[in-house]
Amino acid sequence: MKALLICMVLITLSVSVSNTQRSMTPLDPQNKLFIITLDGFRWQELFNGADSALLNDKETTPLNSTIKALYWDRDPIERRKKLMPFTWNVIAKDGQLYGNRKFQNKVNVSNPYALSYPGYSELLTGSVDLTINSNSKTKNTNSNILELLNGSPAYKGKVAAFTSWDVFPYILNEQKSSFVINSGFENVKSKEPSIAQKLLNTLQSDVIAEKTATRYDELTYIASKEYIQNNKPSVVFLSFSGTDNAGHENRYDQYLEQANNADRMIGELWRMVQSMPEYAGKTTFMITTDHGRGNLPSNWGRHGLFVPGSGQTWFALLGHNVVPSGEMKTENQVYQKSLKDLMTQLLTRK
Repeated sequence: MKALLICMVLITLSVSVSNTQRSMTPLDPQNKLFIITLDGFRWQELFNGADSALLNDKETTPLNSTIKALYWDRDPIERRKKLMPFTWNVIAKDGQLYGNRKFQNKVNVSNPYALSYPGYSELLTGSVDLTINSNSKTKNTNSNILELLNGSPAYKGKVAAFTSWDVFPYILNEQKSSFVINSGFENVKSKEPSIAQKLLNTLQSDVIAEKTATRYDELTYIASKEYIQNNKPSVVFLSFSGTDNAGHENRYDQYLEQANNADRMIGELWRMVQSMPEYAGKTTFMITTDHGRGNLPSNWGRHGLFVPGSGQTWFALLGHNVVPSGEMKTENQVYQKSLKDLMTQLLTRK
């Protein structure tokens, strides 16, 4: 019955629950939630795999023979499996995927800017703040789902965020939030750091000389993985940035590599938590993005208010109480801001 209820919620996306109803439905501390984002990853590659026009463009894909060998197939079904094997062999079988516009199954941001800060704010606060119109490091005055969950008795001290982009302490307003936030090349803080955490901190502090606004996704993943194993948080926000970085550099080959790498790390994380008694059979993964990108070969690397396609997104669900419905092929429109309420639904006691 619980699974049927969640299926109905997810398929119809009827998540506009009133405040009264929410207060009557307590959060269940047994439920775990991982919110994972791939910055600026387009629905086109998720559902269709590599784009032939961009693969054959020597400017965007200099080593196209190698990339073709890895990710190309005439059949888009096979292409997408090559690019994201965990997504299409596991999530498509045991979970749900939304946003394939071929079937008029649409997911969009509601904010007009189609930039990262506005997109993440919309996702995590469940609202659009029109004053957030850039990626500048300004404090977000809006309360986010992670902050609210950490303030609840069910999840107090059990929330953590690990992100590659160093703007997240502002998006999540670290100064007023009391949960763990580790972003950019920030070292992992721990009273008793593991060997891996010590090595990671040394690598970030002493070995990597050129530090940009985004940490390598692999380091973000290692930091989150070690924290999960040592601290067993119930709610985790994990944000990768490699796809967006490659897009802005107009490097389609690297964009595909970063997407494939993120898919691999998500798969590894899923297998890890399913092997841990604290998480096995109790955990849901929500995977999504903050914005789309241009929908033409000429503008695919850009996104923003005046770039068509930038507001088109997607999301996927896998795990506890998620009915295995696979790729959604029914006509529907979902907005990114509604996902915050869906997160709450996934954590409530049924």
